[in-house]
Amino acid sequence: MNKTPLNFFALCWATLLAGVVGCGGSSSESTVEGVVTLDGAPVPAGSISFVPSAGGTQAYAMSDESGNYEAYTGRKPGLRPGEYKVTVVARKKPEVNQTEAGGPATAGESITPRWYASPETTSLAISVEPGANEVNLELTSQAPAGWRDPAKKR
Repeated sequence: MNKTPLNFFALCWATLLAGVVGCGGSSSESTVEGVVTLDGAPVPAGSISFVPSAGGTQAYAMSDESGNYEAYTGRKPGLRPGEYKVTVVARKKPEVNQTEAGGPATAGESITPRWYASPETTSLAISVEPGANEVNLELTSQAPAGWRDPAKKR
């Protein structure tokens, strides 16, 4: 009896199973959590981005009312080890939920200074090591030396 078709079927099944289960490490080999503050006060409802310096997938986080955050890549907690520029944008909650015409309310006043909003202008840079990382992001309302608002360069 010829066993070649059976061997071929077994090889195909093993290859398919390996593709579904996966091999090796995940895209989030490290975890990053901490607290975001501005001049020592917690930054609530802040949107935080971790932009890899060497390129690749960004990670994100949202700070809670106490400024606590945990970084995620996609839907999974964590991110790859490496160097990151960090951006933080937070706004006050709008006073109304919708306009008189029924449309969405305009965004609330900015809590965080503009220089933290872009990877090109932020002074926040971190090094993520394998495993658990606690990274407290301490923002200041004092503009960095030489800061010029890109929106006002026109």
